[in-house]
Amino acid sequence: MAKPTRFSTFSGVYRPIVLTVLGAMLYLREGWLVGKTGLLGALLVIAAAYLITGTTALSVASIATNLRLRAGGAFAIISGALGLEAGGAIGVPLYLAQTVSSVMYLYAFSEGWGYLFPHHPTWLVVGLAYLGVGALMVTSAQLASRAQAVMLGVIVAAVLSAFAGWTTATPQAPTAIAQLGEWSVRETFGVFFPAATGIMVGVGMSGNLENPRRAIPRGTMAAWATTLVVYTLGAIWYATVVPQSELLENKLAMVDHALVGELVLFGLLSSTLMAALSSLVAAPRLLQAMAEHDVVPLSATLREVTANGEPRNASLATLALAGLALTAGSLDAIAPIITSFFVMTYLAINVVVFLEQSLGLVSWRPTYAIPTWVPALGALACVTGLVLSSPAGGLPEVAFVVGLYVWLSRRQKVDTPWETVQSGIAQTVAAWAALKSLQMRRSERSWKPDLLVPVSSVEEARAMASVSSALVHVRGSVKFIALEDDPELGAALGSIVGRLRDQERYASWHLMPEEMAGQGARLSINALQGAFMAPNLVLLSARHMEQEVLQTVVDHARRRRVGAIIAFDDLERPLRPCKQVTVWLSDRSPDWTLALHVANLDLPVLLAYLLTRPVEGAVRLATVLRDEVHRPKAASFMDDLIELGRLPNTTSHLLEGTLAERLADGPRADLHLFGLSPEVRLERMQAIHEAAGAPCLFVLDSGQESALA
Repeated sequence: MAKPTRFSTFSGVYRPIVLTVLGAMLYLREGWLVGKTGLLGALLVIAAAYLITGTTALSVASIATNLRLRAGGAFAIISGALGLEAGGAIGVPLYLAQTVSSVMYLYAFSEGWGYLFPHHPTWLVVGLAYLGVGALMVTSAQLASRAQAVMLGVIVAAVLSAFAGWTTATPQAPTAIAQLGEWSVRETFGVFFPAATGIMVGVGMSGNLENPRRAIPRGTMAAWATTLVVYTLGAIWYATVVPQSELLENKLAMVDHALVGELVLFGLLSSTLMAALSSLVAAPRLLQAMAEHDVVPLSATLREVTANGEPRNASLATLALAGLALTAGSLDAIAPIITSFFVMTYLAINVVVFLEQSLGLVSWRPTYAIPTWVPALGALACVTGLVLSSPAGGLPEVAFVVGLYVWLSRRQKVDTPWETVQSGIAQTVAAWAALKSLQMRRSERSWKPDLLVPVSSVEEARAMASVSSALVHVRGSVKFIALEDDPELGAALGSIVGRLRDQERYASWHLMPEEMAGQGARLSINALQGAFMAPNLVLLSARHMEQEVLQTVVDHARRRRVGAIIAFDDLERPLRPCKQVTVWLSDRSPDWTLALHVANLDLPVLLAYLLTRPVEGAVRLATVLRDEVHRPKAASFMDDLIELGRLPNTTSHLLEGTLAERLADGPRADLHLFGLSPEVRLERMQAIHEAAGAPCLFVLDSGQESALA
């Protein structure tokens, strides 16, 4: 296979940008802009357009020197930082804009051609130009580059001839501010902005450059400065050489007032054709780059290239799309559409660079460094430009991009095969949040179950996985601690954590080898106290731990103000979000006083709420009274707890007799919750579990929860 064609900074970046930018708008619409807005108004519109493209060019130059730029230009930049979903969401509208802009230049060519042959039908001129440019584009990018080399000299001569019109014209005082008439500032900006959009043509050739990291910054910034000077001088030329009334009527005034008008007309025809060619050469490369990663439909076909690296299928698809765009009918109809899509692309690039710089990641080391305010200013300017250029304030364009992002995010074939800045964003935010949380006391209102689950066998890990998943189903996190350095246990925990993460649970596991399970759990509690999302609950298995070990862990948890749960689970019935949960509250007679913290009430009630919430289940608050005389106070206490605790689907039940009797003859529940006394009595808890006939959790508050918060 032949090596793909490689271009230098001048031939691959500077020259195509200059040829694209110094085209239709310079000859056909800048004079109209000066006539509509006056010299100061025109300079303001030019400054606004070049502020957007200038800050974006600086951002592109910076990021291009920080990464190994792949083919696809802006798509490569955005997907390299934010993933293929974001890259595709911006790359698709950019591709459409580049393709449609080629049609805009063809209509501009037809206006110049109409100056010479006014009787030739516009559709015929545009159609023949389309076929000629398309044939050259499909043949070879190298041939297109050679044609550009010839045309650059023509463009330079045309611009010099136009400005030389100063020497023969009668100087006139420029109109500083003119009346827009039926046009608005938004419409004039929308029509003129495509003059500056060619700044991305060089970036689109990233896959065909000899040294993209060097060529893109140098070529882009040089072309941006060159074209800015030309457009600024052009506005002054129009204002001081051509009468304002003529500017409004004669869109080819530059031809009539140049030193050699024929040379300017030839420059117009050449530049518009070359601008169309440059856009048609860049657009298929963007499409082929997206197809490489299955971002667009028919990717298998569109990603194919010829022996010398030409994206033939993507070029044919682009030509077909450009053919459809020919039905737009005029330059003025196409320009605002192009403006909106290009501004969206520039906005995304500036946001990417701003995020990269603001995160302060070690990986952000561009050799072309810019201040952080540059991409920030660029993003702000882009938002303003989008609002100005779109009839609906940019909402349709934003909706289109967001829709693409959502669609790509849900496609299984789109999987970014490289590291992006997304993880850096998440880690930076998490680090900031962790630092803030460590500086603040953990309040009752922010409570959620963050579990620490020490396990020493595969069987215990699987049993606790079911309980853990149910407890953190709504919110929370779970950290498994392997108390034995056992490869099988590690593999089981890895699989369990993977399944929990697939279910969008925050789960992780760590190894804490220790001879005594109790000592290992104690060390885990101590080590994780200063961590982000530090555990506030330790979950223990009654079936897999001895009473002495359970007592040791519970005592240490109390000292560290960490809650404790001892689980009696049924292997035949994995614990899931429950339709019916019974919370057994101890008889508090005679002091039935409800407060912000009530021992061994807050945590069971909160866990019952979390376990029933996903399926809108019911909670029974039950207590067995020793003396009927206290029933009124107990009933009032229960009612207040339900009301002040905002507990949905919750009922209270005041029972007589003994707990064993009521468990035996009471209604069935998916789960029973009991308070856990400081003294762990495993035999009594086992008897209660057997009487209940369902999984049981014995819960000890940490003192940091509140059912009333």
